[in-house]
Amino acid sequence: MRVVLQNHKSLLYFKSSREWTSHIKDALDFQQIVRAVDHVNTSKLQSVDVLMHFGDPVDDLRLRVSN
Repeated sequence: MRVVLQNHKSLLYFKSSREWTSHIKDALDFQQIVRAVDHVNTSKLQSVDVLMHFGDPVDDLRLRVSN
């Protein structure tokens, strides 16, 4: 399982503090949900979901993070 951030408006994945990508394989893997949520809050990211990716998009679990 990978834990990544995805902007729910643009559908881009978080890669670094200055870069987003359309490819989930290039997204930064936070490895833990708490780390991902902490990063969203610390960086004050907007319109972002934490996505738990299990390899097949059908199995993905999405959590909306509110700031």
